[in-house]
Amino acid sequence: MPDSYTDDEQQLLDLAYVYALDAVSEAERSDIAGRLGVAAPHTAQAFARIVGDTQETMAVLTAGDTLTPPAELRVRILQAIGIQAAERSSDELALKRTRRRRLLVRLAAAAAVICAIAIGTTVIADRFAEHPAQPTVSQVLANPDIRTYSAPVAGGTITLSASQQANAVVVAMANVPAPPAGHVYQMWFIPASGAPRSAGTMSADTMPPPGGEVIPALDSAAKVAVTVEPGSGSSQPTSSPVVVVSLI
Repeated sequence: MPDSYTDDEQQLLDLAYVYALDAVSEAERSDIAGRLGVAAPHTAQAFARIVGDTQETMAVLTAGDTLTPPAELRVRILQAIGIQAAERSSDELALKRTRRRRLLVRLAAAAAVICAIAIGTTVIADRFAEHPAQPTVSQVLANPDIRTYSAPVAGGTITLSASQQANAVVVAMANVPAPPAGHVYQMWFIPASGAPRSAGTMSADTMPPPGGEVIPALDSAAKVAVTVEPGSGSSQPTSSPVVVVSLI
């Protein structure tokens, strides 16, 4: 990561690791979502990349084995990423670089331990070959044609990062309330001409995380719209969109 992030931005990016491991409380999760909602686009994208990379690694390491993390895991991770106060140094740049080096070393060590516990002697490469997955958040965001769009919705913000090369869009929401009871948010891919195509639904329990969620099969969509639909969704929109984002 570049050294040009402010201290607040760097702390937010550090929190992406514990967020990805689901090692934050509901209050902390809400605080992170609020900070992401007002963060600069490059910071929000960096946060999403970290979350995607971490979750992708953990998915591979723990595939086939369900582990309950020990209670002290959260404390250890928070200590590892430097959430605890550090003494000020006269050389701020050197201090930041030292923190990053320590973070990478500790995360690598933690990953090695988890790998040994979770998969033993299983060859990770074989699992990739046997179970190909759709692009991850970090993979979509890494494409050179990525374009990011944000728009207000229901008092919050929706951010879309679209890539034609990946044929996918990463959707993230900050401070967007859950849909009304008995309803879902439904996302639609709208071509330049033709009928909208459902891209999935979001209930109160399945809202996308601050790090973003990959929605595949973008195809030739020129716009993305979100409507409020009854029940588990509709075959075509039944209400006016709460937001429409142009991808052109």
